[in-house]
Order: sequence, then structure tokens, then C-alpha cells
Amino acid sequence: MNRENQIREEICIIGASLYSRGYTVGSAGNISARLDDGWLITPTDVCLGRLDPAKLAKVTTGGGWVSGDKPSKTLALHRQVYDRNASVGGVVHTHSSRLYFAADHPLPGDEGGQDPAD
Repeated sequence: MNRENQIREEICIIGASLYSRGYTVGSAGNISARLDDGWLITPTDVCLGRLDPAKLAKVTTGGGWVSGDKPSKTLALHRQVYDRNASVGGVVHTHSSRLYFAADHPLPGDEGGQDPAD
């Protein structure tokens, strides 16, 4: 399996995992990944729990739609993350109140004081 197809599969696995654990509902969120020649991003208005690797949108580094279904409306947001940090390989964004709470509060067993960027 080539690298792009492997990443397509991984995006779908991550989407299904987020959906099955209740971290996202319906189309409330998107996943993208950096490629050598652009990005893959979930299509607009698609449920993360029902992603199809072949339908993930592929876009060029300039943002041109190459293949798959129509790219997410949040493509510009994802591109800004990639453009500002060359080391970022993927972006997962959701509108989950459960994940927001986890990110904003210490979790059981968390020692605290650790920079989340580390």
C-alpha cells in the first residue's frame, strides 16, 4: 500500500474512533493530513464515523481540489496550521464539548504542570 493510501485508511480509522467514542457527532469536525504534494482532508458535511478512503478530498499545496469529494469548508483553517508550522503532519478538529472539557481540565492521574505542547 502506498503512503497516500495508508494515510487515507488512517484518517478513516481515526474518524470512526472519534465517532464511536462520542467525541464527535454527525459532521461536527474534520481531519486532514499533509502529503508531499498537498493534503488530504475529510469532505464537507460528512460524518466522521462513515468516512470512505476513496472519497477523502485531495488538494494541492495551493488549495486546488484534485480528487475525492468536495473538501471541507474548514480547509483554509487547516492550511493555516500547516503553513505556520512545517512539522505538523495532521490536524484533527472537532466541536466536541467532551474533548474541550478534557483539554481544559486536568484528567485523573495527570500530574499537572506539564506544557501540552511538549
